[in-house]
Amino acid sequence: MGLLDGLVKGLADIIPAEGNPELKVYKAQNELKDLVAKENEIFARLGRQVYADGGADNHPDVKANLDALAATRREIEERIKAAQGEVEAKKQAEQAEEARHCPECGSANPDGAAFCQSCGYKLAQPKRFCPQCGAEATPGSRFCNECGTKIME
Repeated sequence: MGLLDGLVKGLADIIPAEGNPELKVYKAQNELKDLVAKENEIFARLGRQVYADGGADNHPDVKANLDALAATRREIEERIKAAQGEVEAKKQAEQAEEARHCPECGSANPDGAAFCQSCGYKLAQPKRFCPQCGAEATPGSRFCNECGTKIME
């Protein structure tokens, strides 16, 4: 139930329903909706229990559907993980770009510069991270120590 639904339901619970047939209908519909949700929850628990007790052998069509859903779920989880890796890589690239600017004078410096070309201030070397898993790369490494993904220079 959304926040707005909860607020409306809460207001409906404190307003007297006598003489207001629309409110009576609304309250009854909400009661029915809550009851159906509880019923569905019980059926879901029952189905999981039957499945766990060997029901998959008796219902191969259900097992096939669940297996297909599980495969799709794994694919979606992998897409989420890859997208999170992209988000992390973008964030790290932004941090690296920010690190190229001298904290002392604000001048932009080329990648890998150890000292600011304008004022000579010692610059921190930006950390590199794996674009796939987000692990910090060791200096000089070309591949991730965690997942083996090639790390861009």
